[in-house]
Amino acid sequence: MCQKVNTIQLQPFVSHDKNYKFVHLFAKKRPLKGTSNLFTISIVNNDLPSDTTSILLVDSDRNITTLLHDCLAAEGYTVDVYTCAEDALRQPLEGYRMIISEVNLAEISGFELLERLKDAPLTANIPFIFCSEEDSESTVIDALNAGADDYIVKPFSLRTMIARIKSIMRRHSNVIMKMPSATLEYKTLAVNLENNAVTINGTPISLTPTEMQILLHIFRNRNKLFNREEIQRVAWPGQADVSPRAVDVNISRLRKKLGDYGANIVSRTGFGYGFME
Repeated sequence: MCQKVNTIQLQPFVSHDKNYKFVHLFAKKRPLKGTSNLFTISIVNNDLPSDTTSILLVDSDRNITTLLHDCLAAEGYTVDVYTCAEDALRQPLEGYRMIISEVNLAEISGFELLERLKDAPLTANIPFIFCSEEDSESTVIDALNAGADDYIVKPFSLRTMIARIKSIMRRHSNVIMKMPSATLEYKTLAVNLENNAVTINGTPISLTPTEMQILLHIFRNRNKLFNREEIQRVAWPGQADVSPRAVDVNISRLRKKLGDYGANIVSRTGFGYGFME
């Protein structure tokens, strides 16, 4: 089970030593109401770059994430943290400039997280680093072959970590890539991500907010199957008392509203639902 994290309101105090610059954070916690396992560090300091860059950390080790928070924030980055991949995958991840993940995560592993990101057009080009206690040669090789840009073994040098992050970001910024479209399309079915509008052959389709959340999730991750619990967490975040039957009912309505494309929403006993091309 993912552990809930509170939001943190921060007052920064920057100090320097001869080796590195650190930010000491004095935090005042307040409950995070009705949201997922996320906390954000946002630091305003005149010495930092004005164009902040977002980095996502996925790791349940608070010591590691807190350490990285301080150092990345001191470099001008905005850092979001999720303790498990399930929560991270429910978010719009296309805005992040880099994702750093542990290999060993609950339920969805770091490898599966990487696979899902690479399979989705909007996130396929986001730089990805594994930072893990797993140090076997075979794991490192598998990670790099799966598409990870780097693999860093814990414990690590902070200065080396920051240098590697900057190096990977430079490489990616120097590659001219086609920017992902704000619209997801499959044949004549289109989902506009900016205004959550769905059209078929240019004709608008009216969906409820719940139906839209379900469609967005399975349409972003085409050819993947999601069980009822996964879909429930996406469509009803923070609500543990939703009947699994509610997923079936909304899927049934969604199929009808999508007409011929309803047949692309398949169910596999024991595995769940997915949008198949």
